[in-house]
Amino acid sequence: MDTATEKGGEGRKARARDLVYLLLPDGLMIFLALVMAPIVVIPLLVPALPQSVAGFLNMADTTIIAVFVLEYALKLGLAEDPASHFLDRWHLLDLAIIALPFLEVLPFAGSTLARSSPTLRLLRVARVAAAGGRTVERQIEPEVAVSGPATPAVSTMRIRGRVEEAGGDGREFSPAEVKGYLADPAAGAWFEISGVSRLDFPVLSDLFGLPAAYFESRLVRPTHPGITSAGATRLIFVQEPEQGFQVRKGVRVPVVTSTGLVIVSRGETIVTVSKAEGRIFEPLPAGLDGSAPAGEPLAARVLYGLLDRINEDYARILAEMEAEMMRLESIPNNQMPENFLDSAFQFKRVSSALASSLFHQKEVTAIIARSIPATGPWAGQKSIFDALAGETVYLHETAGNIREGLLSLIDVHINTVSYEMNRAMRVIAVLSALVLIPTLVGQMLGMNILGIPFDLYLWQVTVWTVIAMLAVGWIFYKLGWLR
Repeated sequence: MDTATEKGGEGRKARARDLVYLLLPDGLMIFLALVMAPIVVIPLLVPALPQSVAGFLNMADTTIIAVFVLEYALKLGLAEDPASHFLDRWHLLDLAIIALPFLEVLPFAGSTLARSSPTLRLLRVARVAAAGGRTVERQIEPEVAVSGPATPAVSTMRIRGRVEEAGGDGREFSPAEVKGYLADPAAGAWFEISGVSRLDFPVLSDLFGLPAAYFESRLVRPTHPGITSAGATRLIFVQEPEQGFQVRKGVRVPVVTSTGLVIVSRGETIVTVSKAEGRIFEPLPAGLDGSAPAGEPLAARVLYGLLDRINEDYARILAEMEAEMMRLESIPNNQMPENFLDSAFQFKRVSSALASSLFHQKEVTAIIARSIPATGPWAGQKSIFDALAGETVYLHETAGNIREGLLSLIDVHINTVSYEMNRAMRVIAVLSALVLIPTLVGQMLGMNILGIPFDLYLWQVTVWTVIAMLAVGWIFYKLGWLR
Protein backbone atom coordinates (compact mmCIF):
# COMPACT_ATOMS: atom_id res chain seq x y z
CA MET A 1 0.00 0.00 0.00
CA ASP A 2 2.83 2.40 0.91
CA THR A 3 4.64 1.53 -2.31
CA ALA A 4 1.55 2.27 -4.39
CA THR A 5 1.05 5.58 -2.59
CA GLU A 6 4.69 6.47 -3.12
CA LYS A 7 4.46 5.66 -6.84
CA GLY A 8 1.29 7.75 -7.11
CA GLY A 9 3.03 10.66 -5.41
CA GLU A 10 6.01 10.38 -7.76
CA GLY A 11 3.64 10.33 -10.73
CA ARG A 12 1.89 13.51 -9.57
CA LYS A 13 5.25 15.15 -8.93
CA ALA A 14 6.46 14.22 -12.41
CA ARG A 15 3.31 15.63 -14.00
CA ALA A 16 3.69 18.83 -12.00
CA ARG A 17 7.35 19.05 -13.03
CA ASP A 18 6.43 18.62 -16.70
CA LEU A 19 3.82 21.36 -16.33
CA VAL A 20 6.36 23.76 -14.79
CA TYR A 21 8.89 23.11 -17.57
CA LEU A 22 6.09 23.64 -20.09
CA LEU A 23 4.96 26.99 -18.62
CA LEU A 24 8.45 28.24 -17.72
CA PRO A 25 10.68 26.84 -20.47
CA ASP A 26 14.32 27.76 -20.92
CA GLY A 27 13.42 29.82 -23.98
CA LEU A 28 11.26 32.15 -21.88
CA MET A 29 13.90 32.47 -19.17
CA ILE A 30 16.59 33.25 -21.78
CA PHE A 31 14.38 36.01 -23.17
CA LEU A 32 13.81 37.47 -19.71
CA ALA A 33 17.55 37.31 -18.99
CA LEU A 34 18.23 39.26 -22.18
CA VAL A 35 15.56 41.83 -21.31
CA MET A 36 17.03 42.21 -17.82
CA ALA A 37 20.38 43.45 -19.20
CA PRO A 38 19.17 46.81 -20.61
CA ILE A 39 16.81 47.31 -17.66
CA VAL A 40 19.79 47.15 -15.27
CA VAL A 41 22.35 48.91 -17.48
CA ILE A 42 20.28 51.92 -18.59
CA PRO A 43 20.01 53.45 -15.06
CA LEU A 44 23.78 53.05 -14.69
CA LEU A 45 24.51 54.82 -17.97
CA VAL A 46 21.83 57.52 -17.62
CA PRO A 47 21.57 58.51 -13.93
CA ALA A 48 19.22 61.47 -14.63
CA LEU A 49 16.30 59.44 -15.94
CA PRO A 50 12.78 60.90 -15.70
CA GLN A 51 10.85 59.63 -12.70
CA SER A 52 8.27 57.87 -14.87
CA VAL A 53 10.91 55.98 -16.88
CA ALA A 54 12.83 54.99 -13.75
CA GLY A 55 9.63 53.74 -12.12
CA PHE A 56 8.75 51.68 -15.17
CA LEU A 57 12.22 50.09 -15.29
CA ASN A 58 12.07 49.30 -11.57
CA MET A 59 8.67 47.65 -11.99
CA ALA A 60 9.88 45.59 -14.97
CA ASP A 61 13.00 44.58 -13.05
CA THR A 62 10.93 43.47 -10.05
CA THR A 63 8.55 41.48 -12.26
CA ILE A 64 11.39 39.62 -14.02
CA ILE A 65 13.07 38.82 -10.71
CA ALA A 66 9.74 37.52 -9.37
CA VAL A 67 9.46 35.18 -12.39
CA PHE A 68 13.03 33.95 -11.81
CA VAL A 69 12.29 33.34 -8.12
CA LEU A 70 9.12 31.43 -9.01
CA GLU A 71 10.93 29.31 -11.61
CA TYR A 72 13.84 28.53 -9.29
CA ALA A 73 11.60 27.59 -6.36
CA LEU A 74 9.26 25.37 -8.39
CA LYS A 75 12.01 23.54 -10.26
CA LEU A 76 14.00 23.02 -7.07
CA GLY A 77 10.97 21.75 -5.15
CA LEU A 78 9.88 19.37 -7.93
CA ALA A 79 13.35 18.09 -8.86
CA GLU A 80 13.94 14.35 -8.60
CA ASP A 81 17.07 15.02 -6.54
CA PRO A 82 16.78 18.50 -4.95
CA ALA A 83 20.32 18.37 -3.51
CA SER A 84 21.93 17.63 -6.88
CA HIS A 85 19.69 20.21 -8.52
CA PHE A 86 20.76 22.85 -6.00
CA LEU A 87 24.50 22.07 -6.28
CA ASP A 88 24.52 22.11 -10.08
CA ARG A 89 26.82 24.94 -11.21
CA TRP A 90 24.26 26.46 -13.55
CA HIS A 91 21.52 26.34 -10.94
CA LEU A 92 23.91 28.13 -8.59
CA LEU A 93 24.12 30.80 -11.28
CA ASP A 94 20.31 30.97 -11.28
CA LEU A 95 20.46 31.43 -7.51
CA ALA A 96 22.91 34.33 -7.96
CA ILE A 97 20.50 36.03 -10.37
CA ILE A 98 17.72 36.07 -7.77
CA ALA A 99 19.98 36.69 -4.75
CA LEU A 100 21.87 39.75 -6.03
CA PRO A 101 18.78 42.01 -6.14
CA PHE A 102 18.14 41.34 -2.45
CA LEU A 103 21.69 42.45 -1.63
CA GLU A 104 20.89 45.81 -3.19
CA VAL A 105 18.25 46.55 -0.54
CA LEU A 106 20.46 45.70 2.44
CA PRO A 107 21.21 48.58 4.84
CA PHE A 108 24.68 49.26 3.41
CA ALA A 109 23.24 49.66 -0.12
CA GLY A 110 19.77 50.93 0.55
CA SER A 111 20.43 54.54 1.47
CA THR A 112 20.17 57.40 -0.98
CA LEU A 113 23.90 57.96 -0.90
CA ALA A 114 24.60 54.30 -1.55
CA ARG A 115 22.47 54.23 -4.66
CA SER A 116 25.36 55.69 -6.58
CA SER A 117 28.02 53.89 -4.61
CA PRO A 118 30.59 51.63 -6.32
CA THR A 119 29.23 48.68 -4.33
CA LEU A 120 25.75 49.04 -5.79
CA ARG A 121 27.16 49.49 -9.29
CA LEU A 122 29.23 46.33 -8.90
CA LEU A 123 26.18 44.41 -7.72
CA ARG A 124 24.19 45.51 -10.75
CA VAL A 125 27.03 44.69 -13.12
CA ALA A 126 27.24 41.27 -11.47
CA ARG A 127 23.51 40.82 -12.12
CA VAL A 128 23.99 41.54 -15.83
CA ALA A 129 26.94 39.12 -15.97
CA ALA A 130 24.92 36.40 -14.22
CA ALA A 131 21.96 36.86 -16.57
CA GLY A 132 24.28 36.76 -19.57
CA GLY A 133 25.96 33.65 -18.24
CA ARG A 134 22.62 31.93 -17.88
CA THR A 135 21.79 32.79 -21.50
CA VAL A 136 25.11 31.45 -22.78
CA GLU A 137 24.74 28.31 -20.66
CA ARG A 138 21.33 27.50 -22.11
CA GLN A 139 22.70 27.98 -25.62
CA ILE A 140 25.87 25.89 -25.31
CA GLU A 141 24.33 23.10 -23.22
CA PRO A 142 20.80 22.56 -24.53
CA GLU A 143 18.79 19.63 -23.32
CA VAL A 144 19.00 16.86 -25.90
CA ALA A 145 15.89 14.73 -26.32
CA VAL A 146 16.57 11.04 -26.62
CA SER A 147 15.13 9.95 -29.97
CA GLY A 148 15.37 6.25 -29.37
CA PRO A 149 16.90 3.54 -27.24
CA ALA A 150 20.62 3.87 -26.71
CA THR A 151 23.03 1.35 -28.13
CA PRO A 152 23.44 -1.47 -25.60
CA ALA A 153 26.76 -1.72 -23.82
CA VAL A 154 27.06 -5.40 -24.76
CA SER A 155 25.99 -7.31 -27.84
CA THR A 156 22.47 -8.77 -27.77
CA MET A 157 22.83 -10.49 -31.13
CA ARG A 158 21.49 -14.04 -31.25
CA ILE A 159 21.89 -16.56 -34.06
CA ARG A 160 19.49 -19.45 -34.45
CA GLY A 161 19.15 -21.71 -37.44
CA ARG A 162 17.92 -24.86 -39.11
CA VAL A 163 19.99 -27.13 -41.30
CA GLU A 164 18.02 -29.35 -43.65
CA GLU A 165 20.54 -32.18 -43.50
CA ALA A 166 20.23 -32.28 -39.69
CA GLY A 167 16.49 -32.85 -39.83
CA GLY A 168 15.51 -29.20 -39.58
CA ASP A 169 15.85 -28.91 -35.80
CA GLY A 170 16.52 -25.35 -34.66
CA ARG A 171 19.45 -24.55 -32.38
CA GLU A 172 21.96 -21.81 -31.55
CA PHE A 173 24.87 -21.19 -33.92
CA SER A 174 28.07 -19.19 -33.66
CA PRO A 175 29.19 -16.70 -36.34
CA ALA A 176 32.03 -19.07 -37.30
CA GLU A 177 29.54 -21.92 -37.94
CA VAL A 178 27.33 -19.65 -40.07
CA LYS A 179 30.39 -18.54 -42.03
CA GLY A 180 31.19 -22.18 -42.73
CA TYR A 181 27.74 -22.85 -44.16
CA LEU A 182 27.94 -19.69 -46.27
CA ALA A 183 31.20 -20.99 -47.69
CA ASP A 184 29.29 -24.10 -48.85
CA PRO A 185 26.11 -22.60 -50.36
CA ALA A 186 24.91 -26.00 -51.57
CA ALA A 187 23.94 -26.93 -47.98
CA GLY A 188 20.30 -26.06 -47.36
CA ALA A 189 20.22 -23.96 -44.20
CA TRP A 190 18.38 -21.00 -42.72
CA PHE A 191 19.85 -18.75 -40.05
CA GLU A 192 18.09 -15.97 -38.20
CA ILE A 193 20.31 -13.24 -36.74
CA SER A 194 18.21 -11.15 -34.35
CA GLY A 195 18.82 -8.39 -31.81
CA VAL A 196 21.44 -6.72 -34.00
CA SER A 197 22.95 -3.40 -32.85
CA ARG A 198 25.81 -1.20 -34.00
CA LEU A 199 28.21 -3.30 -31.92
CA ASP A 200 27.49 -6.26 -34.19
CA PHE A 201 28.08 -4.54 -37.55
CA PRO A 202 31.79 -5.50 -37.68
CA VAL A 203 30.85 -9.15 -37.03
CA LEU A 204 28.26 -9.06 -39.83
CA SER A 205 30.75 -7.34 -42.12
CA ASP A 206 33.24 -10.17 -41.59
CA LEU A 207 30.51 -12.81 -41.85
CA PHE A 208 29.15 -11.72 -45.23
CA GLY A 209 32.15 -9.89 -46.63
CA LEU A 210 30.19 -6.65 -46.85
CA PRO A 211 30.98 -3.18 -45.49
CA ALA A 212 29.48 -2.40 -42.09
CA ALA A 213 27.93 0.76 -43.58
CA TYR A 214 25.53 -1.45 -45.56
CA PHE A 215 23.91 -2.85 -42.42
CA GLU A 216 23.83 0.54 -40.75
CA SER A 217 22.06 2.10 -43.73
CA ARG A 218 19.51 -0.72 -43.87
CA LEU A 219 18.88 -1.46 -40.19
CA VAL A 220 19.37 1.95 -38.53
CA ARG A 221 18.51 4.60 -41.07
CA PRO A 222 15.09 4.87 -42.76
CA THR A 223 15.20 3.56 -46.32
CA HIS A 224 13.04 1.81 -48.90
CA PRO A 225 12.93 -1.90 -49.80
CA GLY A 226 15.42 -2.93 -52.46
CA ILE A 227 17.42 -5.79 -53.90
CA THR A 228 21.02 -6.00 -55.03
CA SER A 229 23.67 -8.63 -55.76
CA ALA A 230 27.29 -8.99 -54.70
CA GLY A 231 28.86 -11.89 -56.57
CA ALA A 232 26.96 -15.07 -55.69
CA THR A 233 25.18 -13.33 -52.82
CA ARG A 234 21.79 -11.72 -53.26
CA LEU A 235 20.88 -9.04 -50.71
CA ILE A 236 17.19 -8.31 -50.21
CA PHE A 237 16.06 -5.52 -47.93
CA VAL A 238 12.41 -5.34 -46.88
CA GLN A 239 10.44 -3.72 -44.08
CA GLU A 240 8.12 -5.42 -41.65
CA PRO A 241 5.21 -3.03 -40.98
CA GLU A 242 3.58 -2.81 -37.58
CA GLN A 243 0.50 -0.72 -36.85
CA GLY A 244 -0.15 1.18 -33.67
CA PHE A 245 -2.49 3.98 -32.66
CA GLN A 246 -2.16 7.33 -30.97
CA VAL A 247 -4.90 9.61 -29.71
CA ARG A 248 -4.99 13.05 -31.30
CA LYS A 249 -7.67 15.40 -29.98
CA GLY A 250 -9.79 12.49 -28.83
CA VAL A 251 -9.54 10.50 -32.10
CA ARG A 252 -7.47 7.36 -32.62
CA VAL A 253 -5.27 7.70 -35.68
CA PRO A 254 -2.99 4.99 -37.02
CA VAL A 255 0.78 5.05 -36.68
CA VAL A 256 2.73 2.57 -38.82
CA THR A 257 6.30 1.73 -37.86
CA SER A 258 8.68 -0.46 -39.83
CA THR A 259 11.47 -2.81 -38.80
CA GLY A 260 14.20 -3.35 -41.36
CA LEU A 261 14.91 -6.94 -42.42
CA VAL A 262 17.94 -7.94 -44.51
CA ILE A 263 17.66 -11.28 -46.32
CA VAL A 264 20.98 -12.69 -47.50
CA SER A 265 20.57 -15.48 -50.05
CA ARG A 266 23.61 -17.48 -51.19
CA GLY A 267 22.87 -20.66 -53.07
CA GLU A 268 20.64 -22.88 -50.90
CA THR A 269 21.56 -21.03 -47.69
CA ILE A 270 19.54 -18.05 -46.52
CA VAL A 271 20.19 -15.69 -43.61
CA THR A 272 17.80 -13.11 -42.14
CA VAL A 273 19.21 -10.15 -40.19
CA SER A 274 17.03 -7.89 -38.03
CA LYS A 275 17.16 -5.60 -35.01
CA ALA A 276 14.04 -7.29 -33.68
CA GLU A 277 14.31 -9.83 -30.90
CA GLY A 278 13.47 -13.20 -32.44
CA ARG A 279 10.29 -12.18 -34.25
CA ILE A 280 10.92 -14.34 -37.31
CA PHE A 281 12.07 -17.76 -36.22
CA GLU A 282 9.02 -18.55 -34.09
CA PRO A 283 6.31 -19.10 -35.17
CA LEU A 284 7.35 -20.64 -38.45
CA PRO A 285 6.52 -18.62 -41.56
CA ALA A 286 4.28 -20.09 -44.23
CA GLY A 287 6.06 -22.80 -46.13
CA LEU A 288 7.98 -24.28 -43.20
CA ASP A 289 4.98 -25.59 -41.30
CA GLY A 290 3.96 -28.23 -43.82
CA SER A 291 1.88 -26.00 -46.08
CA ALA A 292 4.47 -26.13 -48.89
CA PRO A 293 5.16 -29.27 -50.94
CA ALA A 294 7.83 -31.46 -49.41
CA GLY A 295 11.18 -31.52 -51.16
CA GLU A 296 11.16 -27.87 -52.15
CA PRO A 297 14.38 -25.94 -51.42
CA LEU A 298 14.52 -24.59 -47.88
CA ALA A 299 15.75 -21.18 -49.09
CA ALA A 300 12.78 -20.86 -51.47
CA ARG A 301 10.31 -21.78 -48.74
CA VAL A 302 11.83 -19.33 -46.26
CA LEU A 303 11.99 -16.47 -48.76
CA TYR A 304 8.41 -17.00 -49.86
CA GLY A 305 7.22 -17.35 -46.27
CA LEU A 306 8.87 -14.11 -45.18
CA LEU A 307 7.60 -12.06 -48.13
CA ASP A 308 4.13 -13.57 -47.83
CA ARG A 309 3.95 -12.71 -44.12
CA ILE A 310 4.97 -9.13 -44.84
CA ASN A 311 2.21 -8.92 -47.46
CA GLU A 312 -0.26 -10.24 -44.89
CA ASP A 313 0.78 -7.49 -42.47
CA TYR A 314 0.31 -4.86 -45.16
CA ALA A 315 -3.06 -6.35 -46.13
CA ARG A 316 -4.28 -6.26 -42.51
CA ILE A 317 -3.24 -2.64 -42.04
CA LEU A 318 -4.79 -1.57 -45.35
CA ALA A 319 -8.03 -3.41 -44.54
CA GLU A 320 -8.34 -1.54 -41.24
CA MET A 321 -7.63 1.77 -42.95
CA GLU A 322 -10.14 1.04 -45.70
CA ALA A 323 -12.79 0.25 -43.10
CA GLU A 324 -12.03 3.51 -41.29
CA MET A 325 -12.24 5.45 -44.56
CA MET A 326 -15.66 3.91 -45.28
CA ARG A 327 -16.78 4.90 -41.79
CA LEU A 328 -15.71 8.49 -42.39
CA GLU A 329 -17.51 8.51 -45.74
CA SER A 330 -20.73 7.39 -44.04
CA ILE A 331 -20.77 10.33 -41.61
CA PRO A 332 -23.19 13.07 -42.74
CA ASN A 333 -21.56 16.41 -43.49
CA ASN A 334 -23.44 18.14 -40.71
CA GLN A 335 -22.17 15.60 -38.17
CA MET A 336 -18.47 15.72 -39.01
CA PRO A 337 -16.29 16.10 -35.90
CA GLU A 338 -14.37 19.33 -35.47
CA ASN A 339 -11.02 17.59 -35.94
CA PHE A 340 -12.13 15.70 -39.06
CA LEU A 341 -9.57 17.34 -41.34
CA ASP A 342 -6.72 16.62 -38.93
CA SER A 343 -7.73 12.96 -38.59
CA ALA A 344 -8.23 12.51 -42.33
CA PHE A 345 -4.84 14.11 -43.00
CA GLN A 346 -3.13 11.70 -40.59
CA PHE A 347 -4.78 8.75 -42.36
CA LYS A 348 -3.72 10.16 -45.71
CA ARG A 349 -0.14 10.57 -44.50
CA VAL A 350 0.01 6.94 -43.38
CA SER A 351 -1.53 5.70 -46.64
CA SER A 352 1.02 7.72 -48.65
CA ALA A 353 3.88 6.15 -46.66
CA LEU A 354 2.43 2.67 -47.20
CA ALA A 355 1.98 3.30 -50.93
CA SER A 356 5.59 4.45 -51.22
CA SER A 357 6.91 1.42 -49.33
CA LEU A 358 4.73 -1.00 -51.31
CA PHE A 359 5.90 0.57 -54.57
CA HIS A 360 9.45 -0.57 -53.77
CA GLN A 361 8.20 -3.85 -52.28
CA LYS A 362 6.44 -4.80 -55.53
CA GLU A 363 9.64 -4.11 -57.46
CA VAL A 364 11.52 -6.47 -55.15
CA THR A 365 9.00 -9.29 -55.54
CA ALA A 366 8.85 -8.76 -59.32
CA ILE A 367 12.64 -9.01 -59.63
CA ILE A 368 12.70 -12.18 -57.52
CA ALA A 369 9.92 -13.76 -59.61
CA ARG A 370 11.70 -12.91 -62.88
CA SER A 371 15.05 -14.22 -61.62
CA ILE A 372 13.77 -17.75 -60.90
CA PRO A 373 15.14 -20.02 -63.66
CA ALA A 374 12.90 -22.31 -65.66
CA THR A 375 15.07 -25.28 -64.71
CA GLY A 376 16.74 -26.37 -61.51
CA PRO A 377 15.52 -26.85 -57.92
CA TRP A 378 13.72 -23.47 -57.87
CA ALA A 379 11.80 -24.06 -61.10
CA GLY A 380 8.66 -25.21 -59.30
CA GLN A 381 8.56 -22.02 -57.24
CA LYS A 382 8.13 -19.61 -60.12
CA SER A 383 4.33 -19.74 -60.13
CA ILE A 384 3.96 -18.98 -56.42
CA PHE A 385 6.46 -16.11 -56.60
CA ASP A 386 4.58 -14.74 -59.62
CA ALA A 387 1.41 -14.87 -57.55
CA LEU A 388 3.21 -13.17 -54.67
CA ALA A 389 4.37 -10.39 -56.99
CA GLY A 390 0.82 -9.94 -58.26
CA GLU A 391 -0.50 -9.75 -54.71
CA THR A 392 2.07 -7.05 -53.87
CA VAL A 393 0.98 -5.04 -56.93
CA TYR A 394 -2.62 -5.31 -55.73
CA LEU A 395 -1.65 -4.09 -52.25
CA HIS A 396 0.19 -1.13 -53.77
CA GLU A 397 -2.88 -0.24 -55.82
CA THR A 398 -5.06 -0.58 -52.73
CA ALA A 399 -2.84 1.80 -50.77
CA GLY A 400 -3.00 4.26 -53.66
CA ASN A 401 -6.80 3.95 -53.84
CA ILE A 402 -7.10 4.59 -50.10
CA ARG A 403 -4.92 7.68 -50.43
CA GLU A 404 -6.98 8.98 -53.36
CA GLY A 405 -10.20 8.21 -51.48
CA LEU A 406 -9.00 10.16 -48.45
CA LEU A 407 -7.96 13.07 -50.67
CA SER A 408 -11.40 13.06 -52.29
CA LEU A 409 -13.03 12.91 -48.87
CA ILE A 410 -10.96 15.87 -47.70
CA ASP A 411 -11.87 17.81 -50.87
CA VAL A 412 -15.56 17.05 -50.43
CA HIS A 413 -15.46 18.20 -46.82
CA ILE A 414 -13.58 21.40 -47.69
CA ASN A 415 -15.97 22.13 -50.57
CA THR A 416 -18.99 21.46 -48.35
CA VAL A 417 -17.67 23.74 -45.64
CA SER A 418 -16.89 26.41 -48.25
CA TYR A 419 -20.39 26.07 -49.73
CA GLU A 420 -22.02 26.37 -46.33
CA MET A 421 -19.84 29.37 -45.52
CA ASN A 422 -20.71 31.04 -48.83
CA ARG A 423 -24.37 30.33 -48.21
CA ALA A 424 -24.14 31.87 -44.77
CA MET A 425 -22.37 34.91 -46.20
CA ARG A 426 -25.11 35.30 -48.81
CA VAL A 427 -27.80 35.15 -46.13
CA ILE A 428 -25.91 37.76 -44.12
CA ALA A 429 -25.69 39.96 -47.23
CA VAL A 430 -29.46 39.62 -47.86
CA LEU A 431 -30.27 40.45 -44.26
CA SER A 432 -27.97 43.46 -44.39
CA ALA A 433 -29.70 44.71 -47.55
CA LEU A 434 -33.14 44.24 -45.99
CA VAL A 435 -32.16 45.98 -42.77
CA LEU A 436 -30.68 48.85 -44.78
CA ILE A 437 -34.15 49.87 -46.05
CA PRO A 438 -35.79 50.63 -42.67
CA THR A 439 -32.47 52.16 -41.54
CA LEU A 440 -32.55 54.68 -44.40
CA VAL A 441 -36.23 55.38 -43.82
CA GLY A 442 -35.58 55.97 -40.14
CA GLN A 443 -32.77 58.37 -40.95
CA MET A 444 -35.03 60.29 -43.31
CA LEU A 445 -37.78 60.53 -40.69
CA GLY A 446 -35.23 61.85 -38.27
CA MET A 447 -34.67 64.87 -40.53
CA ASN A 448 -36.80 68.00 -40.59
CA ILE A 449 -39.59 67.21 -43.13
CA LEU A 450 -41.83 70.21 -42.42
CA GLY A 451 -43.21 71.89 -45.51
CA ILE A 452 -43.39 68.85 -47.75
CA PRO A 453 -46.21 69.20 -50.36
CA PHE A 454 -48.04 66.03 -49.25
CA ASP A 455 -49.32 64.46 -46.08
CA LEU A 456 -47.21 61.69 -44.56
CA TYR A 457 -48.54 59.19 -42.06
CA LEU A 458 -46.72 56.52 -40.07
CA TRP A 459 -48.78 53.66 -41.44
CA GLN A 460 -47.94 54.76 -44.98
CA VAL A 461 -44.23 54.76 -44.18
CA THR A 462 -44.55 51.30 -42.62
CA VAL A 463 -46.42 49.86 -45.59
CA TRP A 464 -44.02 51.23 -48.18
CA THR A 465 -41.05 50.06 -46.13
CA VAL A 466 -42.46 46.52 -45.95
CA ILE A 467 -43.20 46.56 -49.68
CA ALA A 468 -39.64 47.66 -50.46
CA MET A 469 -38.21 44.94 -48.23
CA LEU A 470 -40.41 42.28 -49.87
CA ALA A 471 -39.35 43.48 -53.33
CA VAL A 472 -35.68 43.32 -52.46
CA GLY A 473 -36.17 39.90 -50.85
CA TRP A 474 -37.94 38.65 -53.99
CA ILE A 475 -35.06 39.81 -56.16
CA PHE A 476 -32.53 37.95 -54.00
CA TYR A 477 -34.75 34.87 -54.02
CA LYS A 478 -34.93 34.82 -57.80
CA LEU A 479 -31.15 35.22 -57.91
CA GLY A 480 -30.86 32.06 -55.80
CA TRP A 481 -29.30 33.66 -52.75
CA LEU A 482 -31.98 32.32 -50.41
CA ARG A 483 -32.11 28.75 -51.73
